[in-house]
This record gives sequence, structure tokens and C-alpha cells, in this order.
Amino acid sequence: MPYTTIGRLLFLLAMAPPFAALAAPSPDDGVTRNVALASPTKPITSRAELDAYLRDTPPANSPLNWLTPGARRRFLDSLVYREHGLGGMNLGDLRYELTRKQAYTLLRLFGAQDYAVDLDALTTPRPATGNDAAGTLEAAYDRLLAAAEHTEGDAQGQAISRSYAAEFAPAQTDARRHALGDRDAEFLFRAATLVFNTTSQPDYLIDMRRDFAELERRHRASRPHASDLYDALLAAHHRDEARALLAVHPAIERSPPPSMRSFGRIRNGQPSLWIATPGARKRELVRFRFNVRAPAQVIVLASTGCHFSANAARDIEADPLLRDLFREYGQWVAPPSEVTAFDAVREWNEAHPALRLGIAYDNAALPMVERFETPVFYFLDHGTVVDSVVGWPPGGNLDAIRRGLRKIDLLR
Repeated sequence: MPYTTIGRLLFLLAMAPPFAALAAPSPDDGVTRNVALASPTKPITSRAELDAYLRDTPPANSPLNWLTPGARRRFLDSLVYREHGLGGMNLGDLRYELTRKQAYTLLRLFGAQDYAVDLDALTTPRPATGNDAAGTLEAAYDRLLAAAEHTEGDAQGQAISRSYAAEFAPAQTDARRHALGDRDAEFLFRAATLVFNTTSQPDYLIDMRRDFAELERRHRASRPHASDLYDALLAAHHRDEARALLAVHPAIERSPPPSMRSFGRIRNGQPSLWIATPGARKRELVRFRFNVRAPAQVIVLASTGCHFSANAARDIEADPLLRDLFREYGQWVAPPSEVTAFDAVREWNEAHPALRLGIAYDNAALPMVERFETPVFYFLDHGTVVDSVVGWPPGGNLDAIRRGLRKIDLLR
């Protein structure tokens, strides 16, 4: 764990209120009093335990009560339980409604407090104002999320674009935007962010910029909003604008964006990758053409934030034959959004010199991919996928990898 992360963790440990007490303001006399928190004896690791906690705990005694009703429902609905406890969750609403300190306390309920350490959360607690009342766009945002969750591939982009056009696009005028309550103005920004991240269409980035400016006008733009816009600007290759945003909003806590240049002429729509120059001190990404029609190759969709991808790289490197085959015939590729993770990509490449990771310039770089899941191994013969291997379970997937290599005549 990096020293900066350890430092933040220790800070949150020191600052987070113990489970026995929660500081809460009293509107009557301006005095802050401690409210007793219900303290589970162990982390909540199943839906039954969560139901019991919700049933037995008065809302005022639970950190879940810091979330607005809609955010609390979305967060709880996102919890995924596995055999040995919590297996996944969506932190989106925690980012927009809580500080890191609050998120740390809430996530301690589930034994998942470490996720709060580097969370792009609010820098100060959300103010309780009349403009925080639920408006009309939260229900529309729920429908937008449902459209995203119930479809995939091209159908997903089409579904959320239709939903956005019907329920959010009409509010994307200066007059309508100014008339919205604060929460509706935020949901307008969040909706534009979701649809841009799904489709990469520049019109949605234009909406994000305008919505962010509206939040700034209201003094409601905080770290999650600025971070989302920064990431979108980099994903759209607006490096100078991203750098300017970082200068105004240092709470984003990102390193300056790398410089970006192309190696040779690359046509629009031609598959290409961003490559972090090996061994260079310069923060630079170079765009290269990517030949997806090579006679035999393995394309691995991976992510620096996916521990399954890291486990796969570790196991493949431990096998000298597989390591050498992947060094010569493999290309590990991160999704386009990881252009924002330059430092993590460079660290990956230093740790895995035989399995270097590039970043897809856009979705055209990976025409065989319908949905971004990691890791996925594609075994190609002259651009045609003849086999694929999805995921990396605890026992690994080396036998399946070997079968795929045999199908493209790289292994006998």
C-alpha cells in the first residue's frame, strides 16, 4: 500500500467517530451533541444481517441516515454478497453525498472502510438546505440507471441515449438549468456524466461542462463533480482543459495529465493504443496504430484497478513458456477511460515488463469487445476471435489459456 494511502487511512482512523457516538448538530440551540450509534459486533456480511440491522436500528442511530432516501436505497440495492461476505457495491452515491470521513464510518458497517481512503468524495459535508429537497430528476436518474443495467454493448448506449434524450436533454438549456433545485442540477450533471462515459459522444461532454458551470455558480461543485469532469476531459483527449481544471480544483488530487502525441498519421476510426514510453521520466503517452489483424495474437482486456487482472498477470509470468509467448504475441489493453490512470499504468508496466499494458484510444481499438469486463483474453487469427477466456477465479485459468493458444497455433 502506498505511503500516501497509509497516511490517509491513519488520518481517517483518527478522525472517524467511534461506533459509540456520532456528532450531530442541534438546530434548536446551535450545540453539537453526540448521538449514540448502533454498533454491530462484526461487519455485516449477508442480506439477512443487513435486514436485521435496518430493522433493529433507529434511523437516527445509523450512518446510513446521512444519505438521502434515494441514495440510501441505491447504495443498499447495489450491495452484492458472496459466500464469504460482501462481494461488491456501487460507491457513486457515497461520493456525491458524503465526505471521506463519513464514508469511512458508513463503510465500517460492512468491513469495507478501506474503500473510503481514496474516494473522490465531498471535501466538506453536504449543507442541509431547502434546495436539497427531492425534485423531478432523481426518478428520471433511476430510470437512466435501469436502462444502463438492463442492456449491454451497443444496445446499452442506445438505451441510455434514448432515456437521456427524453428526460434530461430538455433541461439542458440555460433557462431550464437555472430554474432547477440544487439536487436536480446535480442529477443533470450526473446523468450527462453517465451517458458520456457509456457512449463517449462529445455532445454529452458539452452538457457536462455546462452543468458543472451551473454547479460552480451555485457554489455546489465539489471534488466528485470536478473529478468526473477531469476524467471525461482526459478521456476525450482535452488535456489542456483538464490541466486548467486541475489548477482551479486541486482537491481532485490527480497528478498533472501526461502530454499526448501520435506516432505517425492515424486515420479516424483506425484501431490505436496509448503507450506509456518505457523507462522515460517524461509523463507522456504516445499513440500508436494497433494491428488487430495480425496472423496470431492474444488481446487481453485488463485494468489496473482489477485485482483479477493482476492475479492473471502474476500467474502467467510464473510460467516461463506462457510469459515468453505473451511477451511476443500478447497485448494487454486497458479501457479508454484509463487514460486518466497514467501513473497506475506506468506502475503496472514496471511490475510486468513482459505483459505491458496499453490504453485503448477509443472503442474502435477493440472491435471484438461488446462489454468492458476484466480480465478477458481474446485469441485472434487474422483478426477473427477463435476463442476467449473470461475472468480469473482463485484457481487461475491457465488450462483455458493454453487451449486458446493451441487454437491459434501458438502452443502444441
